[in-house]
Amino acid sequence: MSLKDEPVFQTVLAPDSYPRTTASPIRYMPILKDDVVIGYLWAATTDDAAQYVPREQAGDPALDAAVAWTRRLRWAKANGVSPLAALRHWSGEPEDGRAGKVPVGRPFELPTLAALEELAAAG
Repeated sequence: MSLKDEPVFQTVLAPDSYPRTTASPIRYMPILKDDVVIGYLWAATTDDAAQYVPREQAGDPALDAAVAWTRRLRWAKANGVSPLAALRHWSGEPEDGRAGKVPVGRPFELPTLAALEELAAAG
């Protein structure tokens, strides 16, 4: 292998996580950092899917938060927390420097994950 060759990566071990897509309706909460919406945490209403969607216009803070939310959701999955319970788990907790915070309140609902992805892309 030379420096000009493309490296080949092989995942040896990755923690279990929730599926990242769903055909089910979803519930979601905004993720705030310094009172600005940087993304959305969602959970499927009828299956085992959950994920964080960064808000495109929020820039780097939204992308940085994705790393923290991936870690948090993997923790929830490993501890047997359902996706909907995970959505409520961090509600009202103090703001984390990387993940932001989930405000207190009831989750919003959308008929599809695509609708939330459009919301995140639109700003």
